[in-house]
Amino acid sequence: MVAASIVDFYSKANYDSLVKSAKTTEVEHQKLGTSYRSYKLGDGTKLLVWNHQDYSDNKELTNDQSNLPEEKSVQCYQVLKGTTSVVGVRFKDATGGEKGQYSLLLKLAQIGDVTVWSDMSDKYSIAGTVPRDGTLVTTALYVRDKKSGAYVAIGSIYFKWDNDKQKVVVLDQEGWPKKQLKHEDDGKNNFTITLISTQQ
Repeated sequence: MVAASIVDFYSKANYDSLVKSAKTTEVEHQKLGTSYRSYKLGDGTKLLVWNHQDYSDNKELTNDQSNLPEEKSVQCYQVLKGTTSVVGVRFKDATGGEKGQYSLLLKLAQIGDVTVWSDMSDKYSIAGTVPRDGTLVTTALYVRDKKSGAYVAIGSIYFKWDNDKQKVVVLDQEGWPKKQLKHEDDGKNNFTITLISTQQ
């Protein structure tokens, strides 16, 4: 029996050879399917898993797995409370730049740096994890012009669980670069960030 709020990882399939018990919020990169071949979820937990080369290649796992495949899309993980929401973003450019001219860098607590390129994908990349306890989750962001190397927007985006709406919302606070960026709620805790100006 796995303890509550813990995920047990095994080095072999079929829950053989316990090698790690990970607590809520813990992150490891490039372990699933290689060092760990199976896992059991404790009560109230789930796994957010992603491809370390493509943060839009992610999913949430809510069941035990007796035989993890060796594939890039599930190599990295974070242990989450079952009620925690995973936020996704995609990045668009409305200034007339070339496809992929601008990069949006998100600095995520524990997970690390996530880079999204303008107009390169309609998939949503991981932008944070938001608990339901009212915690304000602040993510630093930087928009850079690949051609010039200049930063055209620097600031933060603020996510919070809204109990009334039963979803994650973005709070407009000091620090959001509203002259350069706008955000839109796409539903299912996903958002589109659009570059609207490169002027400071």
